Amino acid sequence: MSGFETRFGADDDAERIKTAFYGFVGEHAAGVDGDAHIRTEIDPTGQKLLVRLWSEEAMDAFLRGLSATTRPQRRACYE
Repeated sequence: MSGFETRFGADDDAERIKTAFYGFVGEHAAGVDGDAHIRTEIDPTGQKLLVRLWSEEAMDAFLRGLSATTRPQRRACYE
């Protein structure tokens, strides 16, 4: 599975992030060129919400649509 992903912490507004994710994917469904996933992960630091999108441009656009306080500080590419 390829794409760009980022994680949000448990204290971020998970419901708002999920709503934004599904809205973003729905708006861009015709032009999607890859996978889009959202899931909850639990690691030693706590619960995280992982968002993976099909391209760097898609991730940038998704993150721009979130408030500055919600945006995560890291992003990774998986190909």
